[in-house]
Amino acid sequence: MARPWTFAQRAGAGFIISLVVALVLAGTSVVALLSVRANHKARILELSRDVLDIKQLERAFNDKVVSGRGFALSGDAFFAQDMSVARERFIATYEALKRRLTQEPLATQLEAVSHAELEHEEAMQALIMEREDGVPRQRLEQIFDGHVADTRRRVMDSLRTLHQQTEARLSEGIHESLATDRSALGLSLLAGSLGLAGATMLAWTLTRKLRPIQQEAEASAERFQLLVEGVRDYALFLLDARGRVESWNPGAERIMGYHEAEILGQPSSVFYPPDAVAAGIPDKDLARARRDGRLHTEGWRVRKDGSRYLADVNVTVLQDARGQPRGFAKVTRDITERRRAERTQQLLAEAGGLFHQFQDPDQTVAELTRIMVPEVADACLLYLLSASGDLWPRAVAHAMPEKEAWLWDAARRFPPPPESPWGIWQVMRTGRSELKSDVSPESLARGLVGPEHLSLMEKVGVRSYLGVPLRVGRQTRGVFVLLTSAPERRLTVTDQVFVEEVAGRAALALDNARLWSEAQDAVELIGVAAHDLGNPLNTLQLLLRRLQRMELAEEQKARDGLAAALKQTQRLGQLLHNLLDLSRLSSGKLMLDVAPVDLSDLVHEVVERFAEQAAEAGCKLEFNAELGLVGRWDRLRLDRVVTNLLSNALKFGRGRPVEVRVEHAGVARVRLCVRDHGVGIAPEAQRRIFERFEREPSGGQHAGFGLGLYIVRQLVEAHGGTIRVESAPSEGATFIVELPLMLLGSELREPPDIPLHS
Repeated sequence: MARPWTFAQRAGAGFIISLVVALVLAGTSVVALLSVRANHKARILELSRDVLDIKQLERAFNDKVVSGRGFALSGDAFFAQDMSVARERFIATYEALKRRLTQEPLATQLEAVSHAELEHEEAMQALIMEREDGVPRQRLEQIFDGHVADTRRRVMDSLRTLHQQTEARLSEGIHESLATDRSALGLSLLAGSLGLAGATMLAWTLTRKLRPIQQEAEASAERFQLLVEGVRDYALFLLDARGRVESWNPGAERIMGYHEAEILGQPSSVFYPPDAVAAGIPDKDLARARRDGRLHTEGWRVRKDGSRYLADVNVTVLQDARGQPRGFAKVTRDITERRRAERTQQLLAEAGGLFHQFQDPDQTVAELTRIMVPEVADACLLYLLSASGDLWPRAVAHAMPEKEAWLWDAARRFPPPPESPWGIWQVMRTGRSELKSDVSPESLARGLVGPEHLSLMEKVGVRSYLGVPLRVGRQTRGVFVLLTSAPERRLTVTDQVFVEEVAGRAALALDNARLWSEAQDAVELIGVAAHDLGNPLNTLQLLLRRLQRMELAEEQKARDGLAAALKQTQRLGQLLHNLLDLSRLSSGKLMLDVAPVDLSDLVHEVVERFAEQAAEAGCKLEFNAELGLVGRWDRLRLDRVVTNLLSNALKFGRGRPVEVRVEHAGVARVRLCVRDHGVGIAPEAQRRIFERFEREPSGGQHAGFGLGLYIVRQLVEAHGGTIRVESAPSEGATFIVELPLMLLGSELREPPDIPLHS
């Protein structure tokens, strides 16, 4: 059963009917007026067209006269072509006028124009023939100014008369149209006034009844508008049936960044990330809402500036009176900070468990950088302070493996410059965090050390930067560095607060791990030192007792015993030097005394020193060196590096040649190679032999106690160099040291793993 009409509906229907009647009367009058005016307008347009065509006829004839004169006097084919074109235009215009000008006297006058033009054409052709017969130019000009000019004047006179007659007829038509329009307009105004008066009386009567209803509706609409515009934490907007924006509230502008004028009419897909648009998610969401009547979903959305945020979205289908979908109402809320706070608590709990789980500092820092990526940032680097006061990268993580490799390469090859106006050293000096939410290409270039470094970082991509110090008490032990690569992802103050909390806990955990590791190393060092020092001491005691029992006649045996005793004291001295360096490395007090050193001379001195020991071991020492390889190094520490490597080569390569080579290794680098032909080193052991207290079982009776190669690596890396081994079982081993040439003392770098034990 149909619902009864309300009062407002009945009053509105009556008003509409009255208005329709008034409009019909006024409309009929207007239609009649317009019809009459249209007829007169068409008539005037036709008369105006006749006048214009006559002017066109006159222009065509003038063009023909000018071109004809040029052709008759010069014979240029260009004038002949123009004359032909002008006459064709004249004939075409004449034919069009002939079809329309059928009334007298215009038709007769038009024929007079045609006859005069034909006479002129014949006169021109005669003139052209005279020119072809060789008549002099002066005679041709006389003919043209005589007979041809007479025919041209007759044509122009006929055209002038025709033009005057058509203009007179156009003037008469305009006067008739104006008179008719005034009459029709008077009748239309009378009919419209009567209808409007009736509609006005009815409208006045209905207005008194409808005004309270209208005021209530306006008040309701105003309250709704205030409600919508007052909501700032929610984006409230409407979509039409095709998913295009129809309305926009200030909350939507605050959250999404679009002004109302620039977003109205845009599809809702502009709020979705590109990957979601490519997958068709916007259309699927509207289809689900249309099917179920409403939809609640969470997902990433994009602001106008390209930044992403996590949105909580409610979509409700709007239906008309017949139940057909008319559009959609959307309510969107930014829940990024809420989710980030929840995830922050989870990460803090995970980091706390991580610090208690691992005692190994290496594993701790690796896991710590891992949990930061990609939750907090796209990349995370941990720089720790070395014993020499420099910063070295200890752990690097990136969401993309290929970019992680580039980041490692950049961090190892290009330590942070202390003079940079912003960056890691600024955080170290001040002990305060540094946040750059938007890193421009110019500021990035200022913080790097050269074009190659800039190229690597551009491949990684740096859009946002956060540096946070690792502080224990008043000491800053390192810096956490977080980077984002995507333009829409930026680090915020919220991220800074979270990372500062993690960094504080991490600094305490790493300091505890360092102290625990140093305690373990100290205990182990005592045992190793006692064992290593005990062997040469026992041997020395036996030799001295034997010398004590010898008779003076056995002079040669005494000398041999003293030589053996001297060798054991040398071994004791080397062990003591190693222990001293190890102690300084562990306490972070190793300082390099750098000065210009010729590496070839230094290695030559060590080789000569070992000449007698090599002869006793049955090893032929082969030494080759390039001259002029000078760098700023600590001569005593490099002497110890060469001594340890050569001592190992003679020990493990007994009875076979030992080769020592010094050479260039590319730009600004030098290479030292010590090769033996002994038992070799198994592949699985090659990575461990440079660690502290690692013993090489392949050495058999010559196995050491893991200090020599560890200290060699520390000293080499302290000079900014590298060491590696190339070996295979039963094929000997080659130890390769590479050092920078002429490296400034202030630029000397500690190895990456030094800071954790400093």
